Amino acid sequence: MLDESSYKFVATNMVSVAPPRSIFSLSAFHGTKAKLDLALGTVLPEHPVFSVQNKITYLWSGAGSWLALGAEITDLATAKPFAAITEQTDGRAIFEVTGAQANAALAKLVPIDLHDDAFPIGATALTLAGHINVQIWREADRYALACFRSFATALYDALITSCREFES
Repeated sequence: MLDESSYKFVATNMVSVAPPRSIFSLSAFHGTKAKLDLALGTVLPEHPVFSVQNKITYLWSGAGSWLALGAEITDLATAKPFAAITEQTDGRAIFEVTGAQANAALAKLVPIDLHDDAFPIGATALTLAGHINVQIWREADRYALACFRSFATALYDALITSCREFES
C-alpha cells in the first residue's frame, strides 16, 4: 500500500497522501448489475458519482465498473458470481487536495469544470491531471485524485506545483 514513507511525499497545507485504505475494482458481468446491487446491499452508481454503504465508498469508474474503497475481500465475497473483482490497493496512489483555493489549484491541471454547480460534493470523473490519467472525486471538504502508482511521483509534483501560489 502506498503511504508517505513509500516515496517520502511531504504533506503541505493543501496536498497530502490519503489515509491508507484498501482498493478493489469491480466490473459487472454482462446483465448482472441488478444482482450485483442486491448481493452488495447497495445500488452502485450508474453515472459519475460515488456512494457510501457500510463504510465502503463505491466510485463509478465507467460503464459497469466501480472502485470499492475501504472494503475487505470478505465484504465483496457475495459479489463474486456477478463481477470480476481485482485488488488494486498496491497499484494506486490517492492524494487529497484541500483548502479554499483547491478548485483554482486543480483547474490548472484538470480539463473539467470543478465549479460547485458542475462538480458538486459526491461527483467523480475519469480525466487527466496534466498528462496523467486520474480518477478525481469530491468529498465534503476535499478533492481526492487516484492514479496508478507508477505515476504517483509525477502527480504529486504536479499537485505541489499547482498549489504553491495558494499555500501560505
